[in-house]
Amino acid sequence: MPTQRPPPFTQISTDAVPPSQRLDYWEAYNASVLVGLKCSSFAEGGLRATQSNVDLGVVRLAEIRGNEHVIERTPHLARMHPKDSVFASLVLESSAFFYQGKACEQVEPGELLVYDTRHAYLFGFTGNMRLLLLDMPSAWFHTHCVRDTPARPVKIHAGTGSGRVLSVALRKLLAGVMRRPAAADAASVPEEACELLRAMLLDQIGGARVSALRASHMLVARSFIDDHLHDAALCAEQVAQAAGVSLRHLNRLFAADGLTVSQVILERRLERAATDLRAPALRRYSVAEIAYRRGFASQAHFARVFRARFAMTPTQMRSASVA
Repeated sequence: MPTQRPPPFTQISTDAVPPSQRLDYWEAYNASVLVGLKCSSFAEGGLRATQSNVDLGVVRLAEIRGNEHVIERTPHLARMHPKDSVFASLVLESSAFFYQGKACEQVEPGELLVYDTRHAYLFGFTGNMRLLLLDMPSAWFHTHCVRDTPARPVKIHAGTGSGRVLSVALRKLLAGVMRRPAAADAASVPEEACELLRAMLLDQIGGARVSALRASHMLVARSFIDDHLHDAALCAEQVAQAAGVSLRHLNRLFAADGLTVSQVILERRLERAATDLRAPALRRYSVAEIAYRRGFASQAHFARVFRARFAMTPTQMRSASVA
């Protein structure tokens, strides 16, 4: 099996650039890696901003921090720098305003904005800002999230109910990638993010409350599993109780993916153990310690199920990653 390589990661900052050149620098960088835009800032000292990017293959993730500023994708820039993507921007800090077409949205921290980059827009931040941005090709978004591109920007509130659960989970997922990009699973992160976005969008536009509720139950269950993988006593009944449903109902929800709760627990333990074995920072731990960290009480059982899952032993995977 080929060794999994960490997703490419890049980071820039305007701090090392003379203030008079910061806007040009920021615009040129974004045109090359994200989207063509025009940036304006009236802050004393000029624009101060940083951007981190993780290439997850089919989608890209960016974390942007900065002082108050406005970005604009004008009709001219949309023609000069075409971009056929859907952006999902999760605002974490600063109030913001967003214009596209005839729509104007006021955006507060914790709210998610989904919009089409083929059309001109303006995005402004009134204070020190921070956001997580998911860049999804339109064709992929149509296939995996929702069939139609939003005709106008969609703002998703994160106040109560399933929307709050889904928003918190999306933030946790994306922020976790930015904290440890080298440990990110470039295959699973887009799928998990898409599942969350689909549930949020369907819940927002109405007519799919059952789908959103199903997604929220599964999300809570998966989150509980990931947070308790170290516990060898973790069982399906505990997961169902945390999700607020019966074990029979939770297994019925997971059955749509061809799995039971117990199989999901085992799969996540194996995935995390494989990630640990490939991580250079964890080479000081023995294979037995890795197994214990991920909730396997028996090293023999761990070795057996690991080989069945990855077609190699834990030691072989570690050796391949070192090589």
